[in-house]
Amino acid sequence: MTTYTQQPGSMSLSLRRGDEFGAVISFDVPLSGYAVTASLTSLVSGATVLPITTTLVNATEGQVGIALSEAQTAALAVGTYGWQLIWVAPGAVQRTALSGTVEVTA
Repeated sequence: MTTYTQQPGSMSLSLRRGDEFGAVISFDVPLSGYAVTASLTSLVSGATVLPITTTLVNATEGQVGIALSEAQTAALAVGTYGWQLIWVAPGAVQRTALSGTVEVTA
């Protein structure tokens, strides 16, 4: 039997320091019963810098909202970070669905 490992999709983001940030991401699969988390990470150490607020906007349609408040983005240094969105399917199957970079500008 052949084994295949699916890699996460790539999505780069950019935001202005001190501004509210929000986006809705649509996947082509229903996410009913899924748990979704996202985080901003250090490109140097891989450590979590900041959790990203996630919501299932429309689980049936596979829509996930991600958001950072003004206070959260104001606390970030200008620079480039990593980010990832992870979902856990029913039955505890975890997958990194998206990853990429986040450019924070002044």
